[in-house]
Amino acid sequence: MQDKGSNLIETRRRNRALLKNLIFRTPDATRTQMAEILHLTKPTITTSVNEMLQEGILEEIPLPEDKLKQASGRHPTSIAFRADAGLAIGVELGPYTTEAVLMDLKGNIRTAVSEQPPNVSYNIMLEQLCAMIRMLLPKDTGHLLGAGIGLPGFINNEQGLIRKTPRARWSGYPLAADLEARLGIPVMIDNNVRLRALEQVMNLQNAGSDTFAYFYISKGVACPLMVGGQVLSGHSYGSGELGHALMASDSATGTFLSVDDLASERALMERCQRDLLKGDAPELRDILKKYGKFDLDNLLELERKQVPAITRNFKETLHYAGIALANVVNLINPELVIVDAYMMQEPMNRDYLLEAAHKNFYGLNEEEVKVSFVPLDQSRGAKGAAYYVILKKFLEV
Repeated sequence: MQDKGSNLIETRRRNRALLKNLIFRTPDATRTQMAEILHLTKPTITTSVNEMLQEGILEEIPLPEDKLKQASGRHPTSIAFRADAGLAIGVELGPYTTEAVLMDLKGNIRTAVSEQPPNVSYNIMLEQLCAMIRMLLPKDTGHLLGAGIGLPGFINNEQGLIRKTPRARWSGYPLAADLEARLGIPVMIDNNVRLRALEQVMNLQNAGSDTFAYFYISKGVACPLMVGGQVLSGHSYGSGELGHALMASDSATGTFLSVDDLASERALMERCQRDLLKGDAPELRDILKKYGKFDLDNLLELERKQVPAITRNFKETLHYAGIALANVVNLINPELVIVDAYMMQEPMNRDYLLEAAHKNFYGLNEEEVKVSFVPLDQSRGAKGAAYYVILKKFLEV
């Protein structure tokens, strides 16, 4: 049985963690406001705040004029973390690029690096990743909390282990431990789409909700769920692998087709490749002659030019994506769905997705579920990885 002293220490630790999270997520937070939200006495809040002020991790900031009138107390000030009180490195090993950032406690990007996609060989990737992180290391590492790495697949974030990933030669390796041994800093890893969803909560860009579905379209399709500000995950540590859900059957082969087979960027590219072989897309043949390959940017440009075959392929791909989105909504009935996809920078593609989704929403979902599209941000996964480090190594400590 714990004695009263131990209970008191644990209570203070828990209160401090709650307070730190609240300060981080609440712009212009005042002592009175924090006491009301956390249902703690103002002296308790004041004691903790004063301790963190003395430690140099907090700063007092004058309230804006519009909030000064609403605040109670004499000469009220807001409380915020000092930007340089903690730094975190975040990296996303994405399908097309490797993005990395050095972030401070206010979410400011101090340095950013973008490189080619990681090598399929684990050992080569490991050395490339170490070199990239070394480029971001601050001169004074005293405030560096660590590095976070996001990558696709099933990731055991507690053990820092890559359980299974589309880059098969990486599977089974303890990436976090391998990086720590080479770099001498704490390293954490997690699924990259889960970290993208976390970024939406941590940077306060989630429309005021901490519970939502994060619908992500890339080479595959994923849909992790954020519940109460925490990414919901099962024992396999996946990202909500919606892409592997079966969606249709192929009568010619007797096989089933998945969401990835029908609604991903890979599916779009395969449709365009078939049209190229049939001679239905001469514009693609011209791009192929000029560059030796075509990519999603080429397809988006042709779509803007209203090339019939390309427009048809986008519409078909997003028709299936909309059905997959409707299945998610009808199953879990989220208040908010956040859509993150490179192809959604084109407004007509948003319309294609929403048209198919709304046709298949059940009951009141069409009126009550909000679908929000995040702007294109190549570094979103890297920022999510940095926020993950801030959360685990600073806010929850």
